[in-house]
Amino acid sequence: MARDYKNKVVIIGCGPGLKAYISPKALYNINKADILVGSRRLLKLFPDIDAKKMILEKNYKIMVERISAWRSTKQVVVLVSGDPCFFSYTKMLAKDIGRESCLIIPGISSMQLAFAAIGECWDDACFMSLHGRDTEYAELVKKVREQGKVGILTDHKNTPAIIARRLLENGIRERRMFVCENLSLPDERVHEADLISALNIKTNGLVVVIITKK
Repeated sequence: MARDYKNKVVIIGCGPGLKAYISPKALYNINKADILVGSRRLLKLFPDIDAKKMILEKNYKIMVERISAWRSTKQVVVLVSGDPCFFSYTKMLAKDIGRESCLIIPGISSMQLAFAAIGECWDDACFMSLHGRDTEYAELVKKVREQGKVGILTDHKNTPAIIARRLLENGIRERRMFVCENLSLPDERVHEADLISALNIKTNGLVVVIITKK
C-alpha cells in the first residue's frame, strides 16, 4: 500500500460526536489506515473501514509504544474526540513519538460547539478540564473570579451541580452557567441557570460547562 506521510502517525479530530462534523480530509486519511486506533465509541463510527482496529481504553502509555513500533511499516491513524490539540491524547503521543512524526488533522471541539450553541464568541474565554481530575478546583475558582468567560470540560464526577456548589462555597454568586449536554447528538440539551439553580441540574452524558458574568 502506498504511504502518504512517510511513517507519520496521523492524529484525527473526530469532532463532538456526530460523524457529519468530521472533515473530508480526515475521512480520506481514515480510509487509508492500516491500523485504526481509538475509543470504542469512535471506532463504532467506522464499521466498514478495512483496517485493524485497536481500542484505546486507559492503556495510553502502552498504546504509545505500540503505535511507535507499528508506524515503521504501517499507516497508523489515531482517532481522538473533539480537536486533537485541545485537552487530548495528542499531547502524550507528540511528546513520546515526536511532533515531527505526527500529522495532526484538526476537528471541531465540543468547546467550540458549546460556545456556538449559546451564541457566544470564545476568543475572549479561558479554558480548563476537570475530566478525570479531582484537584483542580482552586484553579477553577481563580479563573471564574478573574475571567468573564470560562469553558470547562467535565466528567461524571465533576458535574455541573458540583461545580456550582464549589463556586458558591467560595463566595462566587453573580454568574450564569450554561450546561451543554450531548452536543451534536439527537438528545442534545442546553441549560442556562444561575449558580444556585444549577445545584439542581442533573445530566447523563457528555457535558461542557460555560460560566459567564451576568
